[in-house]
Amino acid sequence: MLLFRTLATSLALLVALAGAVGTASAAGGQADALALARFVERRAASTDFEALERFGQAALQRRDREGLNRLYHVTWTILNQGEFERAAVWNRRLAAAARRQNDARYIDIAHLNDLTVRYDQGDRTVAAEMQRMAREGRDWFVRAHAARLAALALMDEGRIGRGLELLTRAQTEIPEDDPFAYTAQAGVWEVAGMGLKDLNDVEGAAAAFRKFEIDYSNPAYPRPDFDSLYNLTMMAVKVGDLTRAEQYAQGHHRLASRSDLPNLAIYDAGLCATVANARNAPREVLACLQPWGEDLGAAAFLARDVLPLRAIARARTGQIDAARRDLSVLRRLEAEGVGSEVDHAEAEVLFAEGRTAEAFRVLRAHMLESEIVSARNFSAGIHQVTGDMQEQLTERRGQLETARANTNLQRAVITIGVIFLLFAVGTVLWQARQADRLRGAQRRAEDANRAKSEFLANMSHEIRTPLNGVVSMADSLTRRPLGGPEREMVELIRSSGVTLERLLSDILDSARIESGQVAIEPAPFDLEQAVSDIGALWRVKAEDKGVALEVDFDPALAGQFEGDAVRLRQVLTNLVNNALKFTSKGHVRLTVAAAAGDRILFRVSDTGVGFDKEQRSRIFRRFQQADGSITRRYGGTGLGLAISTALVELMGGALDCESTPGEGSAFWFGIPLPRVARTSAAAAPQAPAADVQGASLRILLADDHPANRKVVEIMLGATEMELVTVVDGRQAVDAFIGGGFDLVLMDMQMPVMDGLTATAEIRRHEAEHGLNRTPVLMLTANAMSEHVEAGRAAGADGHLTKPVTMAGLFDAIGTALEPAREPRPEELETA
Repeated sequence: MLLFRTLATSLALLVALAGAVGTASAAGGQADALALARFVERRAASTDFEALERFGQAALQRRDREGLNRLYHVTWTILNQGEFERAAVWNRRLAAAARRQNDARYIDIAHLNDLTVRYDQGDRTVAAEMQRMAREGRDWFVRAHAARLAALALMDEGRIGRGLELLTRAQTEIPEDDPFAYTAQAGVWEVAGMGLKDLNDVEGAAAAFRKFEIDYSNPAYPRPDFDSLYNLTMMAVKVGDLTRAEQYAQGHHRLASRSDLPNLAIYDAGLCATVANARNAPREVLACLQPWGEDLGAAAFLARDVLPLRAIARARTGQIDAARRDLSVLRRLEAEGVGSEVDHAEAEVLFAEGRTAEAFRVLRAHMLESEIVSARNFSAGIHQVTGDMQEQLTERRGQLETARANTNLQRAVITIGVIFLLFAVGTVLWQARQADRLRGAQRRAEDANRAKSEFLANMSHEIRTPLNGVVSMADSLTRRPLGGPEREMVELIRSSGVTLERLLSDILDSARIESGQVAIEPAPFDLEQAVSDIGALWRVKAEDKGVALEVDFDPALAGQFEGDAVRLRQVLTNLVNNALKFTSKGHVRLTVAAAAGDRILFRVSDTGVGFDKEQRSRIFRRFQQADGSITRRYGGTGLGLAISTALVELMGGALDCESTPGEGSAFWFGIPLPRVARTSAAAAPQAPAADVQGASLRILLADDHPANRKVVEIMLGATEMELVTVVDGRQAVDAFIGGGFDLVLMDMQMPVMDGLTATAEIRRHEAEHGLNRTPVLMLTANAMSEHVEAGRAAGADGHLTKPVTMAGLFDAIGTALEPAREPRPEELETA
């Protein structure tokens, strides 16, 4: 496979090179190049280098190889703009992150980037190290990056064929199924395009740049760079397509004008001068370069490219002394070994001085030398590709000779082959039996996991049903006039029921997280309101203990953010509850502040009992607490922190802590919460649910359990509401068709017809008869997320999980009866 893959690559490059000789192919290549230029401009205009910096800051928060690859992308993109100091800063960050993760690949990548900075600033001695790493790098990714750098150095020396060979060999080593293969492929094809550009191959270069910009570009990575526009412009100038050159240059100018990188303006000025020179517009050349002054100032690093253009333009406009000054600078650069167009510039000055014969002699020598160099480069490129093909064909001939020899050998060992075949058949039969055993074991494991899930769902339903009677009736009793001892007993029953419900919810959450059934559901929410709700929820408990509950919220974080507000509240509730549980004096403080990028830092600290390092190693495990005695002294299952840790990881963060025994503890985590635009709908505060306790409503309740029907009957007994009860879904549908109901409370599991089917039947009846939508609330002991989703799919407007309190029931009814609106997703799951 490696042989044919290498051969195919060489053939592709050969076809690209051969395309330069055909006018039709060149025209087709320019059409492809124009489409590519438009794509690059659209992509670059959709982002900017500030977004690239934010992308890099977010990558610094990751602790995986993907984060390192993103830092590599940021470093290389900035480095390509000639922003060496800025690129060096990001490369140091890449190196530090790679060392923290002990990732040898990206440690080498950072080293290669350092070599690149040195090379671009004039240190040509590093090219040997680049070539060495292209041969001996520790893995294919490092070798591919080193090969692109070494190839660029070879192309700078005019050894384009040798550079293309290096790229071809690197490309054959890139595995197709590796997650970072596209990054390496993009780098190889970018440099291949530059080499083909130098060979004046319009079609081949456009195809290579397309692979770099589109085929192997990761759309998740911001790309504000537009180097391909620069390269396409230079290529169009070389082949004389000045119309296309102007189009590309105009796109480059539009993007450079909106960028904050000073070097892009310098490159843009050089490109402007190049196109103007090709159009024989010397005054435009001078206008392009005029902002940089006589000594070119910050653009001096482009002197070898732009001084010949300025000298020629000055000579053509009669500024002979100024042209001579530029010519003397060019001669000094040539003496320092920096190539330039000094002969061409000198010929133009001689023409301006009227020394025509000398000018023709110098110009003729210059043109002959240029043609020889171009021919050598093109020949070297063709020779390199055809040489690779010849090498592969020679290798293939050797393989065929070996195959013939092997055929003779096979005849001699046919008897051994038969014996081996019999042995192989026995082995296959044994492996088949082992595979059957493994499949059986897998089926048993899957059945056990399914049975566990069904057991949890059933136990949740069966426990919540009687628990509904306990909690709901205790809640109702607390609202009635009772004596002191009786109220104390009722309050004990109520708090015990709440504790039992919390334990049940924790066990279910833990099981769902373990089986991967918990998903984060981002949606816009008001962060300040969510944090305020947490403070309001726990402030009474804190005051009862004599502990100050403080909320420190950064005002800059006011507004809407994208995230899972339900899971965030769950984590913060666990942390604040824990802090209050273990704090008997002092304070508990909830702090919310902005961090790097779009991350927000949450911190809960207290002045409680604290814990030591040995205890810290246990507290994040399930059913574990810092001290076994705490279970008796403070209560709890030890599930809260384990659940919170898993939820924070799902939201893109990590939960951590620090503590000193006797002085208090602090728990914190940072998660990405992108800010969202504040729309008029989001800006308007949500109106509270209507107070329905005094409303005269007719409500249909469907529930097969008599205790549950009695609970709702007692809760509604003190109101003006009329309650009609049925015991299954079929009766519920029949009663609803009879008409006259303002709301339906529907159990999910019932005989004859279940609640989901009954709800769907009610919605179908409304649609067929053009009736207004009647709110349906699922009032059920089925509490898992799939049950909530099933209710929503059937047409329910909310999901009330048993046990239910009187306040929860009336709030849900009031919310469901709000006129002229569809239910919000977060209202469909009401505990």
